[in-house]
Amino acid sequence: MAITAAGVGSGIDVNSIVSQLMAIERQPLDALNQTQSQYNAQLSAYGKIKSDLAAFQSAAQAMQYSSSFSLFSATPSNTSVLTATASTSALPGTHSVTVNSLAKPQIQVATTGFADTSTTAVGNVGDTLTFTTGTNTFTVTLDSTNNTLQGLQNAINSAAGNYGVSASILNDGTTNGNRLVITANSSGTANAVTLSGTLATSLNFATTQAAADASLTVDGVTGITKSSNTISDVLQGVTLNLQSTGTSNVTVQTDNAAVTSLANNFVSAYNALQKDITSLHGKGGTLEADNTILTINSVLDNVFNSGTSSGAYNYLSQIGISLQKDGTLALDSAAFSSALTTNYSDVVNLFTNTTDGFSNRFNDALNSLLQTNGIVTAATDGINANLNLLQDRIDQMQTRLDQTQQSLQAQYSALDAMLGSMQSSANFLLSQLR
Repeated sequence: MAITAAGVGSGIDVNSIVSQLMAIERQPLDALNQTQSQYNAQLSAYGKIKSDLAAFQSAAQAMQYSSSFSLFSATPSNTSVLTATASTSALPGTHSVTVNSLAKPQIQVATTGFADTSTTAVGNVGDTLTFTTGTNTFTVTLDSTNNTLQGLQNAINSAAGNYGVSASILNDGTTNGNRLVITANSSGTANAVTLSGTLATSLNFATTQAAADASLTVDGVTGITKSSNTISDVLQGVTLNLQSTGTSNVTVQTDNAAVTSLANNFVSAYNALQKDITSLHGKGGTLEADNTILTINSVLDNVFNSGTSSGAYNYLSQIGISLQKDGTLALDSAAFSSALTTNYSDVVNLFTNTTDGFSNRFNDALNSLLQTNGIVTAATDGINANLNLLQDRIDQMQTRLDQTQQSLQAQYSALDAMLGSMQSSANFLLSQLR
């Protein structure tokens, strides 16, 4: 058996010698591993570029259709009377809204009170309390588990058929001051609750607030009644939230701030892409020598430099979105706001024109870059192909190196053993001559 441990034979360090020789043998493999790391870094870089392109495409798509610009705000002149919001179906204009009265839910309070809520029976087992609103009805029946004021309250609130009624307990501060309160969950006369049954009689409910509809006068039209104080079917695309009686104008107009936010997202997404391109393709960058990046920028530049064929605006720079020397975009908010105010429809057309609007052309360009047979995929496919070939070479070289190491280990171990044997023989001869 070959001696492999250092110093067992002649004392030479076999492992150290083999290790140093293998370090030289491994240099070609180390170079392949370094190349593999570079390829993987390129794949990661392309993953970042692809993500940036997809984010920019999403920002462009958000401004691709006219409906994207159907953003409106509804501003009341008196927010103590009402607040308002506008949807994409709203129409610009100013409306006068007078709130004559607010919608109210019905509230009924039992005049029969109790000293405590958890021990005193409120009636007899089998007594009932029935709630009716229109065609909706449900009944609570007293039994041994709920025959207290607290038990009745819980039974009402948890009843399987409860369609929209809440029970609570009011304490008026007197000796028998605990009384049951029944409140309709929804306002309006259509949601008024009728109580019946033996408990309705014995607890003797009184209406302390009658159900009422909201009454409005809008743009001079009187007699408008609604069951709720949240009204979305009077002004097209506008929801009114009534707060109190009084009069307030409601101005509906395009929401320039929301549109500007879309433009800012567009600019930010493009700049994030350019920042990564500059970092990765710049001197010393992972993709410094990769011409695919130049092609990507060329495709995007062609879109920027080609104007639309109709409307007051033909280029993004005319509305305050311009290319800078470093390749990024800048948004001049004042110029953009001015364009929205003076030529809103032309700003919309600049992005959404189906023939040559910027959002449509950017979307098409980005589709071509990101599609399965696009240049980004082609670049990554090429890198992956190289990685596969490289891995085969690495595996083959590693196998050869393993064999070389075993051979060297055996050779130097045999040499160690031979030298050790020779040393022993020499020592024996010397001892015989003395």
